[in-house]
Amino acid sequence: MSDNEFTGTIPDKFGNFQKLEQIDLSSNKLTGRIPNSLGNLPRLSKLNLNDNKLHGSIPSNLGSCQNLLYLYLSNNNLNATLPNALFGGSAQFLELDLSLNHLIGSLPQDISNQINIESIDVSENKFSGEIPNGLGKCSALQYFNIEGNSINGTIPPSFSALSSLQTLDLSRNNLSGPVPIYFSKFTLLYLNLSYNNFEGSIPEKGIYANISAVSLVGNSRLCGGIRQLHLPRCIEQGKRKTKRRMSLALKLTIPIVCALVGLLTLATWLCLTQRRKTRDSMPSVLATGEGFLRMSYDMLLKATDGFSSSNLLGAGTFGTVFKGVLDGTMVAVKVLNLQQQGATKSFIAECKALRNTRHRNLVKIITVCSSTDFQRNDFKALVYEFMRRM
Repeated sequence: MSDNEFTGTIPDKFGNFQKLEQIDLSSNKLTGRIPNSLGNLPRLSKLNLNDNKLHGSIPSNLGSCQNLLYLYLSNNNLNATLPNALFGGSAQFLELDLSLNHLIGSLPQDISNQINIESIDVSENKFSGEIPNGLGKCSALQYFNIEGNSINGTIPPSFSALSSLQTLDLSRNNLSGPVPIYFSKFTLLYLNLSYNNFEGSIPEKGIYANISAVSLVGNSRLCGGIRQLHLPRCIEQGKRKTKRRMSLALKLTIPIVCALVGLLTLATWLCLTQRRKTRDSMPSVLATGEGFLRMSYDMLLKATDGFSSSNLLGAGTFGTVFKGVLDGTMVAVKVLNLQQQGATKSFIAECKALRNTRHRNLVKIITVCSSTDFQRNDFKALVYEFMRRM
């Protein structure tokens, strides 16, 4: 009674026809639910209700129809979960088509009991969860289509036993992980893995070398394969690890370097500021050809109160040391006795030593002093920061 304009519901009395072997009500306008009474038909081998407006769930007792081989319920409004009992009973399906419905939940693990099944189509539903690993037991499976669902996880390792596969469509799901190499050894005629999250390299043999039979688009982390697939070249594992390590090292190094540069900049600024303050606090001086600083005799005379004995700090072989004040800074002025043999050499040596010293906190001013007009060299002195004895 297929391809008519029948409306209404499927009568429960169909379950009274105990010798009925096939029911085909496809391509009508039937509504309502699938009657549970259909599960009472012991000889039923084929049930085709495709292309109607049926809703609700699939009767679980259909799995008790021991002769049921073909179940077609495609293009309806079925909107429940798939019952485990449909696959855990005595029915041994050869073909199962539940596509274009609104079925939800996970694919039952008991589907692995269908060891003779050749075709499974559950595409365009709302299934989620992972592909049952037990499907690897269905060694006769030739056609498997789960396109257009929300199934996640990886392709089960058990699929390596499905060597009879000819058509495999896993497209438009949330599957991830590597693409199996063993598919290249199968006699696949069509392989669609597009619009998932697969990653890794693609083989260049078998189905993967047939550009008209394989689809891999929409997987941004795939690489390699034949040139016609237009995938990026794969990065070797060692290079990938090195790149990751370099990326991690950069992430750690950049903030550390920035912090060090910041500290160095701050330290330099503080040092320059301190030097500027020190320079501004010093009296006006004039550089000599020897790289020392000069200041007038009058400056030192005034600073030491005329080299007063009250400011005398000490005397030695080559000179006498006086305490003084230059522009508010306490200093010690060492006046050299140029009449003493070796005093000039001692002066030059001490100037060089002070000029090269790194103890800038101890020596603030290094000065060569001459007479007021800077023409005579009958007077030489060194000016130090005054250090109080602890």
